Amino acid sequence: MDHKYTMTMEQEEARRKHIYLLFGLSEAGSMKVALSRVGSRHLIRVLSFNETFSAGPLCKLPNDEGCQARELWFQERFPDQGYHLNPQHKLGAMIQTLKEIPEDKKITIWCGNNSHDQTGLRFALSVLSERKQPIYVINPIEAYEELPGITEQYSMGLSPQSLGQLPNEAVQTIIKNTENTQPLTSAQRKQYELEWQEISNTEDMLRVWSKGQLTNVPETYYDEDILSLILQLQKNEQGDHFVNAGLIVGAIIGQWNLFISTSFIEYRFWRLISEGKLLFKGIPYAMHLYFLRIP
Repeated sequence: MDHKYTMTMEQEEARRKHIYLLFGLSEAGSMKVALSRVGSRHLIRVLSFNETFSAGPLCKLPNDEGCQARELWFQERFPDQGYHLNPQHKLGAMIQTLKEIPEDKKITIWCGNNSHDQTGLRFALSVLSERKQPIYVINPIEAYEELPGITEQYSMGLSPQSLGQLPNEAVQTIIKNTENTQPLTSAQRKQYELEWQEISNTEDMLRVWSKGQLTNVPETYYDEDILSLILQLQKNEQGDHFVNAGLIVGAIIGQWNLFISTSFIEYRFWRLISEGKLLFKGIPYAMHLYFLRIP
């Protein structure tokens, strides 16, 4: 009689000597597919936050008080964002998961060219500040730019900002090309931790990544640009000149090449409506059901 050997979860984790940390479920999914295709999925554990690090309060993180204040801020502004979903990827659970990573595991943090990843990187390193094991950081966008023929694609206006925006074949190549990446030095880790202290002790609720720098800005930072774009779009509309909200969001993300959540853009729409800077008609259930215009 044949007996099939089934590996327990403990045995499965024991043979995974490497941790990959990412900052989005989409990016984590892409990474898992790439690892499977290069034959390394069984050797690497993929962890991911399900957060929006580019917005919201950071003060007093990673303490419970800071986590609760942050969650309340998002629930008040984005009640439909689904904070009850994927609890194992939420802030408090992920902080505990990071703290429980054994010292013998290698840790690699994947961080793209956007304020969400860059803020998450600094936060993760602050949580891991007491760790003795080497920590590696890989920027998949910089690695992608080094692949043959990529500069020609950039000339056509394609400029990805996160791993999730890359072709999976490219992610597979990047995994192989970055196997010999050097770990962060003590000085580099300390610098990231200092930068975390700076960005987390501010009243500004939004962060932008520009020219290699992470900067705190007020949540109103994009408001004037949003109003200017809507004014431009409504000139092309017939009748009452109202513009579909989904079209506006698509233009913001597409034309500005921003790595920002649609929930945050919608939040700014409603703030501008409440301030009388935008007019509204339609059903406020989904973006394709309501329309906006400048008074």
